[in-house]
Amino acid sequence: MATKIKDMIGSWAASPPVLYYQLKQAMDDPESSFNDYSQIISADPALTARLLKIVNSPFYGFSSTVETIDHALNIIGTDQLMDLSLATVVVSKFKGIPRDLINMETFWMHSIATGIAARKMAMAVGIDNPERFYLAGMLHDIGTLLPLKQQTETAKGVLEKCKETKQHLFLVEKETYGFSHAEVCQLLLMEWQLPQRLIDMVTHHHFPLEVSDPEVRRDCCILNMSDIMIYFLKIGNSGEPAVPQLLPDVPKHAGVPKDVIDKIRKEVPEEVDETVKMFI
Repeated sequence: MATKIKDMIGSWAASPPVLYYQLKQAMDDPESSFNDYSQIISADPALTARLLKIVNSPFYGFSSTVETIDHALNIIGTDQLMDLSLATVVVSKFKGIPRDLINMETFWMHSIATGIAARKMAMAVGIDNPERFYLAGMLHDIGTLLPLKQQTETAKGVLEKCKETKQHLFLVEKETYGFSHAEVCQLLLMEWQLPQRLIDMVTHHHFPLEVSDPEVRRDCCILNMSDIMIYFLKIGNSGEPAVPQLLPDVPKHAGVPKDVIDKIRKEVPEEVDETVKMFI
């Protein structure tokens, strides 16, 4: 199966986004400083402008204006800014898929909204580095896009069958390819050498209870709940024809109180439109 998935991701996607790779190298170098990270990001003016726009948005809610990447690094830290950088770069990496195959605006709307909801849930229960939940939300369905590049007609047939039969996307993918978009994304993120915790979240976002490690299972359950919430709210779409089922034990393992979930459900729609404009 791994060979077939490797064929699916193709060489065009198998190397990590260049800027992320440069940042990762710098962060792995004990001699590097904030100034080194800042110079790498600032070399891309469009990315710099977008990141500062995000950091100054209600997404973070800082009382004073963040004017430079150095300032952003001091406030939100290198890990969070690195995650935001990758999320921003990935959106541009997947441009160019024809609208008659999939509406990329609604695809990213679903992904961004899932990330917003997951981040809010993680923050509400005090999990460290909630930005990784946002990144996981942004990335969790990109495995759907790769077949549209590599096996266009087959992938189009998969999406059409989902609409006609109301079967879940991951089931039709399994029947057609022998693997799902989550497995495609797993291998892609492994090729990009992203953190294992992030890879686990994306890999198991449909079946979080299969994860044995309690903390990783909690993270996967939060992403699963966020994904389902966004489908329930009808914010964007990444190919699923209906709202996926929430398994009864998922909320318990996620550990997010019901009143918090209800609050997030009301907050997310207000934040999505503004956030989408920053990324696409």
